[in-house]
Amino acid sequence: MCERPPATSVNDIQFGRVFRFGTLLKAIGTAISPSRIGIAMFTLALLVGGGRTWDAIVAEDNPHAANSIVAPFESSMEWIGTSGGALVAATTTANPHQFLAAGKKLIWGTTARLWNEGHFWFLVLFGTWTAAVMAFGGGMLCRLEAVHIATGDPPPLNPALAMSLERWVAFFGALMVPFVLAAFIALGLLVFGFVLLNVPVLDLLGGLGYGLALLLGLGVTLLLLGFAVACPLLLPAVATENCDGPDAMHRAVAYVLAKPLTWMLYLFTLLLGLALGLIIVGGVATLTVTITEALVGGWVTGNTFEVVAAAMDPSATSEGSWSTQWSAGLIAFWNSLVQWVVAGWAIAYVMGASTRAYLLLRYTIDGQDEAAIWWPGLIRGTLAPSPNSTD
Repeated sequence: MCERPPATSVNDIQFGRVFRFGTLLKAIGTAISPSRIGIAMFTLALLVGGGRTWDAIVAEDNPHAANSIVAPFESSMEWIGTSGGALVAATTTANPHQFLAAGKKLIWGTTARLWNEGHFWFLVLFGTWTAAVMAFGGGMLCRLEAVHIATGDPPPLNPALAMSLERWVAFFGALMVPFVLAAFIALGLLVFGFVLLNVPVLDLLGGLGYGLALLLGLGVTLLLLGFAVACPLLLPAVATENCDGPDAMHRAVAYVLAKPLTWMLYLFTLLLGLALGLIIVGGVATLTVTITEALVGGWVTGNTFEVVAAAMDPSATSEGSWSTQWSAGLIAFWNSLVQWVVAGWAIAYVMGASTRAYLLLRYTIDGQDEAAIWWPGLIRGTLAPSPNSTD
């Protein structure tokens, strides 16, 4: 007769260790840092400056453009704002279908609508500018989060700034490698069609070799899909491993392919944290502006705040004296600065949560501790001591 196995009792569960994906939400708090928000706002200022410059050039060259999107950057900002609002609404109503639709609209729809409207060069040139800017600002934010995870203390800015400047090419390469490779393959396919399918007799060779063209087309597809599914992990890979761009792409894609369902869970948690954070940070910002306006304007007899509202809404108009117009413009500037703080927090959060997601995937797949990151004195891209380092 078999004996019954001894009963096992569980006194408590350390949910932080069992459900480690919840640590992604810690980025909501770490992103609320004046230094990180300042870095993110500076990054945003560079992006907005480049985008508005492009819109000004396009509007001047094509004042009567047939496209429904005349100013691609301005239109994209409105689209992102609408999609972000839908994401927040889906979170507050606990609607998974709406949440996924809003996430798809935010991530995929932003690029797809510009492509469909024929803004190819905007996607290429502004995309390159975005990669260059994010390689600096985003790389620094990722490094700050990685150091914070490794040490448990607020990290200093200077070492992260030094790494971001020194390794800017690696950060930039991590974001651009798949597109550069895809562009070279695409150019080869264009040459293939031009040479072999435009000349009689040679088109027979083109037909025979079209199978090779399909393989090259598959390569372009896989490169773009690889970037689409693994792009949040590229900058964190460089920031935590100090690897080069191609190696970062290899690591990120390998982790996603090794644990696709785990990555989907992390990505969902990342978006959920973004929505929750926007509710908290955006709510505090809105309440701050509303309370300040109510208190300051309580005894104001003029129409200053009506002019402020008109200054912040391009479609609205309001009249006032020159001093009222100027004071209202200054107040509108400060109010818009509060909105920039919220946007800066969002950028800092995405970089921080992406870094946490990379370290969690690495821990799940390779068993490496999340605190094990690259430090000066180690071989680049590894955790092995450099032979040139001194103890």
